[in-house]
Amino acid sequence: MRTQIDKKGEVNKDQIIQELLKFGIFKKYNKQLYELPFVVLQKEFNQLRGE
Repeated sequence: MRTQIDKKGEVNKDQIIQELLKFGIFKKYNKQLYELPFVVLQKEFNQLRGE
């Protein structure tokens, strides 16, 4: 699984949310994914990828 990376080498928040949804993750900490800060989403995504 590869997410598209922008010119700065970063993945944007929408892309990470889409990847988490593919794993069946819809909420975290009793909040919807779009309500969470980018850092929390990125950490969760990295854990799923095994980084």
